[in-house]
Amino acid sequence: MPTASSDRTQTLKVKVSGERPACHSVQRHAESQGGRGEKSEINGELTSGSVLESVHQASGIRGMEQLREDVTCSICLDVLSDPVSIECGHSFGRGCLSTHWSQISAQGHCCPECWAPCSGDRMIPNKRVKNLVEKITKPLQEETESQGPGAQPEPGRPVQLVHLDEEENLILDEEALSRCLEQGGVGDAPVCLVSIIGEQRRGKSFLLNYLLRRLRSPQDARDGSWMGREDEPLEGFEWRADEERVTKGVWAWSQSFWVPAKAGKVAVLLVDTEGSMDIESNKETSIKLSAFSMLLSSYQILNTGCRVKDPDLEYLEMFVQVAEVVGEAYGLEPIQHLDLLVRDWSSSRVLGAQGGEQHLRHVRQKLEAKSPCKHPKALEALKGNRSRCYLMPFPGERITMGSEGTLRDMGENFRESLRDYVTTLVSSASQHVQTDRHGEMLTGTQLAAKIKNLSDVMKKHHFGFSSPCQMAITFHNQRVVDSARTDHAVFLREKHGLSQRMVDCLKVDPSAMAEQFVQHCRSLLEQCWKEMEEPEETLLTALEVELTQEADTFLETYGGRYQCHANNQRAMDSARRDHADFLREKHGLSQRMVDCLKVDPSAMAEQLVEQRRSLLERCREEMEEPEETLLMALKAELTKEAQTFLEKYRRCYERHAFNQRTMDSARQDHADFLKEKDDLSQHMFNCLMVTPSAMEKQFVEKCRSLLERCQKEMQEPKEALLTALEKELTREANGFLETYRKRFQCHLTILGQRLGQGLILLFAAKSSFSH
Repeated sequence: MPTASSDRTQTLKVKVSGERPACHSVQRHAESQGGRGEKSEINGELTSGSVLESVHQASGIRGMEQLREDVTCSICLDVLSDPVSIECGHSFGRGCLSTHWSQISAQGHCCPECWAPCSGDRMIPNKRVKNLVEKITKPLQEETESQGPGAQPEPGRPVQLVHLDEEENLILDEEALSRCLEQGGVGDAPVCLVSIIGEQRRGKSFLLNYLLRRLRSPQDARDGSWMGREDEPLEGFEWRADEERVTKGVWAWSQSFWVPAKAGKVAVLLVDTEGSMDIESNKETSIKLSAFSMLLSSYQILNTGCRVKDPDLEYLEMFVQVAEVVGEAYGLEPIQHLDLLVRDWSSSRVLGAQGGEQHLRHVRQKLEAKSPCKHPKALEALKGNRSRCYLMPFPGERITMGSEGTLRDMGENFRESLRDYVTTLVSSASQHVQTDRHGEMLTGTQLAAKIKNLSDVMKKHHFGFSSPCQMAITFHNQRVVDSARTDHAVFLREKHGLSQRMVDCLKVDPSAMAEQFVQHCRSLLEQCWKEMEEPEETLLTALEVELTQEADTFLETYGGRYQCHANNQRAMDSARRDHADFLREKHGLSQRMVDCLKVDPSAMAEQLVEQRRSLLERCREEMEEPEETLLMALKAELTKEAQTFLEKYRRCYERHAFNQRTMDSARQDHADFLKEKDDLSQHMFNCLMVTPSAMEKQFVEKCRSLLERCQKEMQEPKEALLTALEKELTREANGFLETYRKRFQCHLTILGQRLGQGLILLFAAKSSFSH
């Protein structure tokens, strides 16, 4: 066991790096909002000397703030308050460590950091760490302990969230609401709203101001020093000890106070509400205030005097009814927690929670004794485990006769009760965060949105809050109207999507679309009339005007879009027609072998690309607000058509080329045959061996043979080509045969002449011989 002396000289561990034990670790809310800089570490520990040296080296508040984390209690994640060291060397706030050990007493005492066993009575005050904390936190005095990550640097003040105008209408200050619930890191954090309601002049604001003192103080909850000095005047929410009402409407403290929780930190907001049970305005105003108070409370305090009286129960009955209606409308639990705080109690000596339990039992028995129960909703709320009662004695004459609310003016019993009540409430605040009906935590921003929506409903329904029953009808009717708006919005989105697609848009002209909207609006209004309880003509008229305005705005846009689509369609159709004409022209060319063979497929492809480019450029110039998607679709369409045509053209070209080769082969063979016969005809003897008629037969046979061969070899179509080839070969043959006949006659004549001369010579020779 180390001694106190050795404990002061040993290494002071105020931070442990690495993972904490899972059951005691708390996620650092600050780290989720932004880092605090690097920490000076030596093997996971910080010596007091090294920290002091770092303090001297740090420059300005920023450097001090970075070091502030090094003197943070690992249990509550706040600056060490009343630091103590335990046997293992780790340091914690005395209050945090005591609370932690009391919660896990069954497991024995161990260090929350390293789990080393230790004695519960060996918490040694560490003055060196305490002095270090003071040196580090002194430059940061302007930043109160109440500020969370991103909170406003200015000190808090009471701000009015809801006030009454001259016509008794409740007006929400959305800027003030945003300051309280959406700024200073509260917007993304869970919130606990401590709200107090009840009859006027019963010390509601007085109590909230002592809650302010406790939340502002970094001291241990069990240490009464947070209550302030004996002569310290009470400040915060406006209050005074007389008969005139001070709080009007709904007020809140502008800054939230951050308290540790299992999963980070919770923002605590204090809310003060006008004395509603005997409010000078009408019942409708009281109901509206209750509705706001319900949304602005996760910890509700009903403040009453002397004892729980029938007017208190009547008000509670009304409040619960309102809470149930509001909870149903916004998906919240009607009452998450209810404290019956009885002030100026004098009926028995038993005070506090114990006396409150006895008095609450008496109230429930009194309500149950009457049949039927006069206040059934109040009884149901008081019987639940979310309700409790607390008895607080008379504060003393000096408090009620114009005191500044100082401690010295309080009676001792009242002071003890006040300290106990406030301490208990603050210590449990993190357990009472605002949640929805399913137990999911709501952030400040989410809650603010619900409150703003309630304000909007109140503006639209000036006479719908005369009773909880009427309010339920109002919320029901509002839900019906909101449902109609949602359906209309969905219908608008559907038609908007249709208008973006040219093909779909051009199927419905503007007049037909206008008729669709008229029918849809009529259908929605009829449905609202059927579903609404006690249909409100003004509400339906306003809805009709709203839907009509939305429809007119859309139809104006739709008309322009329809004309744009129609113009674009004409430009694209013109391009399609021109492209089709071009393809027909080239198709006709492809059917003629001579023309087709003049343009090979690659050249034809270039022509098609050039034609497509030209058409697309023309479309881009002619279209209104040229849409790339339409042009890309048209390009794809024309390209597909061109590719289909090119496939056919390529086959035609190849067929024509093959047929051309076959015919050229036949022509060549025919030419060779002609040459052969021409050479034969040059020799008289050979020529005279074949008469012209015989030669004609040879040509006919040759032509027939060549045509038969082409018939077999050529691809479709071929009849026209064979006919043309036959004519060509016949023409060539006829030309040759004409020459051949002439040449044959010439040879024959010459032969005759030669034969005649021979006979003469023979006759002459014969005559000579005879002589």
